[in-house]
Parts: sequence; structure tokens; C-alpha cells
Amino acid sequence: MTITNVIIVGGGPAGVGVASLLKQADISYLVLEKNEIGHSFLKWPTSMEMITPSFPSNAFGQIDLNSICIETSPAFSFNKEHLSGKEYSEYLHMVTDYFNLNIQTNTEVKTVHNHKGIWMVETNQGQFFARYLIWAAGEYQNPIIKDIKGAKHCTHSSLIKNPSKLRGEKFVVVGGYESGIQLTYDLIKSNKKVTLINPNPIDDKYTSDPSKILSPYTFNKYTEIKNSPNYTEVLGELESVTKNQTTYQLQLKDNSIIESTRAPICATGFSLVKGPIEKYISYREDGSPQLVEQTDEFYGQENIYLAGPSVRHDNHIFCFIYKFRQRFGVIVSDIMRKENYIDQEIDMLVNKWKENGMYLSDLSCCDTECVC
Repeated sequence: MTITNVIIVGGGPAGVGVASLLKQADISYLVLEKNEIGHSFLKWPTSMEMITPSFPSNAFGQIDLNSICIETSPAFSFNKEHLSGKEYSEYLHMVTDYFNLNIQTNTEVKTVHNHKGIWMVETNQGQFFARYLIWAAGEYQNPIIKDIKGAKHCTHSSLIKNPSKLRGEKFVVVGGYESGIQLTYDLIKSNKKVTLINPNPIDDKYTSDPSKILSPYTFNKYTEIKNSPNYTEVLGELESVTKNQTTYQLQLKDNSIIESTRAPICATGFSLVKGPIEKYISYREDGSPQLVEQTDEFYGQENIYLAGPSVRHDNHIFCFIYKFRQRFGVIVSDIMRKENYIDQEIDMLVNKWKENGMYLSDLSCCDTECVC
């Protein structure tokens, strides 16, 4: 049995990042990680890279977009703008080692209970108790294929580790966001033919928010392949997939049919890992967890917080590292207030976090769009 002040579930960028701020605040904590630090990044396809560019601009008040801890920069560590999953996992290990963060690996959370204000976390390594629980379990280990009948006949894109080694000449990819375009790009560069199905025109730029449209990094790949004779783009939504002895039949919602000799590959995203805390979550109309804007606590609950890419407030999507890291300080400062820290101590740290992109409490500025 282990007792600490704060338990963080997940040793990815959110878990490691929040832990670094808790350490600065001198609040006892323990990070519980199911596998190893940054494990999800090790499962990335070999060709996948960070779509947000890294640059060591910290000394000029602009922290690296992919940093999760003050005074660090993945670009400085690897001399690269777009890190691979393996490299980013190494960066998380470097942060953990340098700041001596308290992370216990190979510890899988089974159940979570709250008894009289104390969180009890049951794991394969025993019981852990804390007053505060921060859920930073991430999404990548939980791929989703939803609203498609016959989804069992599909393959999720995250399972394709090396597209160039896939057998066959013709493929159907469902979903035209980041991973769908990346996979399509890799297949076409390997002289494969790809039909991509997407509900909206991929090059329709109606906003400057890369959480809602392709990032410039991926968009450049799309422009490179969209006129290829090996690329076909179909505007529509996949409704069902059936299989006979030799082919797969993909029926769209407009009743058109596409046939394929290969199982369709669905780049349809990921969902929050939430099994152990399901009973503590209420949901918004869009299916995202409902949170308290001032603290990122789960709505209707106390002292259980969400950190990472699943954070949503109004129409704001915090799915990139440079976005969700700005909520780390919001969580930690709330815990400091509940632990009766004096205002001067809180303000000193909050100001430091603001200067380093780790604190954003006023979301009214998030609607600002680029005019050119």
C-alpha cells in the first residue's frame, strides 16, 4: 500500500509534464504507467513523425512547441524539427531522468474508487491512495472505429507499422485527417494505389486551427500526392463493410459501393482510455468528457482531473501538446490552493508557468483566427 498526495495515471507527455509542475510546487506525487515511459510513441508507425515542428527558442520566451517541461526542448536534444515516436519517447525519458521525476512503470490501473474523499487506485502492483487523482492515460492505445457496420472487417491505421511492406497493389483508406493522409502518402510513395474516403473536401481550409484541419506539415504531403494517378479521393461517409470470399464491399451513406480486395484501413482516430474511471465521467453532446473550465476537474466530481489531448472546453480542442500543456498549471495551481499554499507562492509559480506556455486560464483568446 502506497500513500501520496497526488496520483497521476499515465507516463506520456501529459503525465510527465504535470509531474514536473507538481515537483516545482513541492507537492508529493506518483506517476503510474502501465508499460514504460512514452510507450505509446514507441508504437507509432516507423514513418510517423511529430506534425508540430520543434525549435529551441526557449531563451527568447517561446518554448519549443513539443516541450512538456520548462527548460527542455526536443529540437535541442535531437537537432530535429519533426521527431519520430521513438525519439519523442527518448525525450520523455530524458526529462524524467534529468528532473528525477517519481514514475513507477509496469503498473496497470485496474479500478478506481473514492472513499470519503480519498482516491484508491487498484493496480497489478497493489493499492495506491491519494487525495487527488489526475487522469493522463492518453488516447493512442485506444483506437476507435465507430458508426461503421461491419467494423470487424476493417483494420485501424495505427496497426500499420510499415506501410511499404503491405502486400497488394490497391488499398482503401477511410478518413482524411493527419494519420489518413500520412498513411496514404506512404502507400503512394511505395507505388500503391489508394482510394481515400472522407466526408469533407480535404483541402477546404475554413479555419486556421490545426486541430480541425490538416497541419501545414501534412497538407504539403497531400498536395504532393493529390494529383497522382495512383490517388482517388471519394467524398462521402462509410456506412457499412461486408465481406465475401474474395472482396470487401464498402457501402457509403449515399448507397454507392466501393469494392476492395483488401480490408479497408480506417484512420478514424482514438478515444480516451477511461475504463477504470468511467463512472466518474459525464459527457458533452459531442461525446467528450465534460470538465469544469476553471480546474479541468471532471464535472460533478472533486479532486479528479483530466490532462492531455482529450481536454475540451466549449469549441476549444486541446489535442496538440502545445495546447494541452497550457492546462497543466491550471490543475496544479488548483491543488496548491486546496493545500492552503499562500497566494504569493502560487502567483510566483503561475507567472513562471505563464511565461513558459504551461498556464492558460482565460480561454476567450483561443478564438482568434489568422487573417492572412
